[in-house]
Amino acid sequence: MQARAVTMPAAARDPNDLYLRCLACALVGYAVFGKGFAVLGVAPLYVGELTLGLGLLALMRTRCWFAMLATPTSLLLAVLIVWVLVRTVPFIGAYGVDAVRDSVIVVYGLFAFVVVALLLEKPARLGWILRAYAGFAFLYGLIGGFLFATTVTMADSLRIPGTQIQLPYVRAGEAAFHLGGAAVFVLLGLRRVNALWCFVLCINMAVVTVSRAATLACLVPILLGVVLGRQFRRFAPAALIGLSLLAGAALADLRVMMPGDREVGAMQIVEGISSVFGASEAANFEGTKEFRLRWWRTIRDYTLHGPYFWSGKGFGVNLAMEDGYHHFVTQEATLRSPHNGHMTVLARAGVPGLALWIALLGAWFGMLLHSLLLARQAGHGRWAAVFVWITCYGAGILVNASFDVALEGPMSGIWFWSVVGLGIGASMIYRAGLVDAIGDPA
Repeated sequence: MQARAVTMPAAARDPNDLYLRCLACALVGYAVFGKGFAVLGVAPLYVGELTLGLGLLALMRTRCWFAMLATPTSLLLAVLIVWVLVRTVPFIGAYGVDAVRDSVIVVYGLFAFVVVALLLEKPARLGWILRAYAGFAFLYGLIGGFLFATTVTMADSLRIPGTQIQLPYVRAGEAAFHLGGAAVFVLLGLRRVNALWCFVLCINMAVVTVSRAATLACLVPILLGVVLGRQFRRFAPAALIGLSLLAGAALADLRVMMPGDREVGAMQIVEGISSVFGASEAANFEGTKEFRLRWWRTIRDYTLHGPYFWSGKGFGVNLAMEDGYHHFVTQEATLRSPHNGHMTVLARAGVPGLALWIALLGAWFGMLLHSLLLARQAGHGRWAAVFVWITCYGAGILVNASFDVALEGPMSGIWFWSVVGLGIGASMIYRAGLVDAIGDPA
């Protein structure tokens, strides 16, 4: 059985092809313009909600409603969404839109079903996605760090007149996992680049590593890609370039002060990594680390060992206020979640929600690794590279979400669930024998 031609037909002939392009544009908008792009629209219908609504219509047109549920990963996601809705609906009366907004950490998982359905309807779309991402990866590798630096150094100049909307408004963690994803894509040979691009990429990665979340969100997917993709030889030159830049910056003691009393420099990168594995001399790293660990212990106490074991506190309640940590918040008065997506699920959906969440992630990564092994055994090197890249991208987003409020918003949440859907769809396509669906290298 052969896949359709990789080149997608004119968008006007197929509304779902047009929607896929719209979804791709939305994802690029979130990556390039960040929070400023996310708040475009009229409350409560912003870009993400409109894109999801159109996506559900596209899903219905595919008629793949049952096929998209034909994997354990999809079934676990469906059950998790239902459980979250059960823990959301009772709180809408008391908290209104806040309850709905809190629930999107999981309900945005509907994007995964949309992507799966689109790929099952027309497997050739997978090839188009890879080619489209190849262009995005090349661009983002050149500007990702610049977008973050611009965000924090020119905030007042970037606001749209008469509004509080800032374009771009890209946070370090978001830029980091995109840079990591782009680096893995190139490392695996899915996009050809030159040495100058690699040099600029290293500079961009150095610029965004101003926190432990950003540092790990960038480095973990790359190192995972090296191991899973067996790219030690290919990684060595890039590693040497990066280490040379780091050593040169350290010798010259180059530093750039960023808002929030954080520096971009060689020692800042070292401090960020060391703060994860042990104590750091940088007060800004240790202060936020202690704050988070204390809050996470509180959540574990009232769920795993307390009265909210089964139910959690629900979606809508401000966890910072309810858990007694509002006095730690000095810069983000509207903070609602504990800087860890896994803890947010536990606190709001209880132990059943966390169990479903862990099972879902385990099933998804397990599916991708199994598909990787199958592709490698069959000699389908490009397919194996695709599975490694998807795995690393998802891991990078999750790493960032483990240290920051990330999946709770559309900038990371919609990207994550779209990547989840891409992984499920790609695995189903490959196991159906449609090996021509991914097309030729970019």
